[in-house]
Amino acid sequence: MMLFGCIALIAGCGSMGLWLAQRIRRRPEELREFLVALTLLDTEIVWGSTPLPEAFSVLKERTGAPWQSFFSELQKRLERGEPASTAWNEEIVLQSSRFCLKQEDWRVIRDIGKGLGRSDSHEQHKQLQLVSRQLSMLKDQVGIWAEKQAKMWSYLGFLCGVAGVLILI
Repeated sequence: MMLFGCIALIAGCGSMGLWLAQRIRRRPEELREFLVALTLLDTEIVWGSTPLPEAFSVLKERTGAPWQSFFSELQKRLERGEPASTAWNEEIVLQSSRFCLKQEDWRVIRDIGKGLGRSDSHEQHKQLQLVSRQLSMLKDQVGIWAEKQAKMWSYLGFLCGVAGVLILI
C-alpha cells in the first residue's frame, strides 16, 4: 500500500511539473501566432482597406484556439458600435487568463489598441510594424527562456515527488 502511495506522490508532482512546463512552452507559440495575426491585420488594413470588424472576422478564421476567441469577441464588439481601442483593451482584460502570456507581453499587445481605428491606414501600418518588431524581439528572448524554464519545471516536479517520498519514509 505504501508503494502505491509513493508512486502516486511522484506521479502527481511529476505531472504538475510537466503541466507547468507545457504552459511555459505555449508562451512563445502564442506570441508567434499573434505575430502572424498581426501581419494579417496589417495586410487587411493597408492593402485590403478592410473595415476592422471584417478584418477581425478574417483573423478569427485564420488563427488558432485562444486567439480565435479573442478576435471573434472583438468583431462582435465592433459590430455593436464600440470604439476599437476600448474593445481591444477590455478584451485583453477579459481574456488574458486564457493565454500563457505574461504582463510584459500584454503591455506590448495593448499598445496596438491605442491607434486602432483612430488614424488613417498609413499611421496604423506604422504602429503595427513597430509593435510587430517589439513582439518579434520579445518572442526570441522568450523562446530561449521558455526552453530552460520548461526543462527545469519538468525535472523539478519529479524531484519534488521523490523528495516527498523520502521525507515520508
